[in-house]
Amino acid sequence: MKVTRPPEPAKDFSTQHYREIVAAIRQSHQTLCFRDIHRLGREVFSIPKFVVMRHDVEFSIPAALRMAEIEAEQGVQATYFLLQTSDYNPFEEEEALQIRRILDLGHDIGLHYDAALFERLGLDPLATAKAQIDLFETFFRTKIHAMSSHMPMRSGKTFSIPGVIDTYDPMYLTEMKYISDSTQAWREGVVTENLSKYNHIHLLTHEYIWHPGSWDWSALLFVEVQDKFQRGWKRAENFINMYREGLRMRAEKDRQFRERYMVADPESAGSKGSDS
Repeated sequence: MKVTRPPEPAKDFSTQHYREIVAAIRQSHQTLCFRDIHRLGREVFSIPKFVVMRHDVEFSIPAALRMAEIEAEQGVQATYFLLQTSDYNPFEEEEALQIRRILDLGHDIGLHYDAALFERLGLDPLATAKAQIDLFETFFRTKIHAMSSHMPMRSGKTFSIPGVIDTYDPMYLTEMKYISDSTQAWREGVVTENLSKYNHIHLLTHEYIWHPGSWDWSALLFVEVQDKFQRGWKRAENFINMYREGLRMRAEKDRQFRERYMVADPESAGSKGSDS
């Protein structure tokens, strides 16, 4: 199917346009992820021109992987901030493997935390965020260098953990030019229109709004729901087939279970016999 891209760049949210944006950034600026920022600290400002590549992953791990592959094609590394409390599941096998692929492409991951949810549940925000970081680091065998608040204007709260970058620190919002594509609305024009204006840019993009067809963000949310339903349906079919096979072999499986878990240890059984 032929894709009709909007003639106005600021309204073009096709993955092909994102590929062009990455290429344009590479021509004029050095690209960095927050792993680089963590290593460099304020020395980062000694780089004449740079763009910090940040993604807050709101709804779709497959869409995030699509962007990660586009960046990797051009030698660009970015930080993908993951929500443990989204309607995607970073620890489900299929999506966990996709996150592993993002890491294998050279990108890093950060924590995308929901302070408003922590508050509603009466959780200690620092302890909860630290526990989430520990879980991501252990599960994905990686290091978390940065954290970003999910919808900070809703909760009105951001916070930081020692040794972990807070992306809402003034260093990243006022000392760099902060540009975001939130809900497909570039506030000051598409990022490529700003490359000649600013030497130091903090670029936030969201995975779910970029699509091969350049569809509207609200339609894409429904597409994502449909995709999740189809993946869930497929998982259900696989479980049904597995359970039916288990029922067919139930007698043999029950015998194996008894032998593995229910037969007394021979040494233990022997000692009991000698005492009687």
